[in-house]
Amino acid sequence: MTRALGVETTETLPSPPLSTTPTTRRKTVAPSDVVFIGRSNVGKSSLLQWMVKEVPGLRVKTSKKPGYGFHQPKTFIGSVETYLRQRKNLVRTFLLIDGKVGFTELDYVALDMLEEFRIPYALVLTKVDKVHSSRRLVNVMDVVKIRNRFSSPSCFVQPFMVSSLTGEGMAYLVAFVAHITGNLLIK
Repeated sequence: MTRALGVETTETLPSPPLSTTPTTRRKTVAPSDVVFIGRSNVGKSSLLQWMVKEVPGLRVKTSKKPGYGFHQPKTFIGSVETYLRQRKNLVRTFLLIDGKVGFTELDYVALDMLEEFRIPYALVLTKVDKVHSSRRLVNVMDVVKIRNRFSSPSCFVQPFMVSSLTGEGMAYLVAFVAHITGNLLIK
């Protein structure tokens, strides 16, 4: 099980080779990792529980730790920085933003860290089912402005809008995770 302070991690397991004849030697491939980070109560656990429950055959290893903000340990930032720098198989970090609240100062700290280390990341607005459509639009436009301000090659251009309660937007996120971890082959 992957351990990291303040993050939810997902390690996908490698897909079997296309040919499984006895003469084919199976390569041992290290699993690709994705990490979900966000402030306390942003929906990290709910998102992962939805993915495991709703996607048949999805095999992930997770680690539940507190998010940043509420009851954040003094060692939080250093631990997360070390974790993100040392993950050799990390293909993407997902920065979860509460769709009801929008970007907070603590989210900017996390974003600055991802940019500083040039870690590939994507922005995910959670709990979109609990937001009035006008507020949702304001929060999405704020996320787009933030993304454009950084105009970074590290940031995936399309923010995700999801609800682990209703499943809204989850298919897109799951397909993206499957693709970047090599568990979805597009021909």
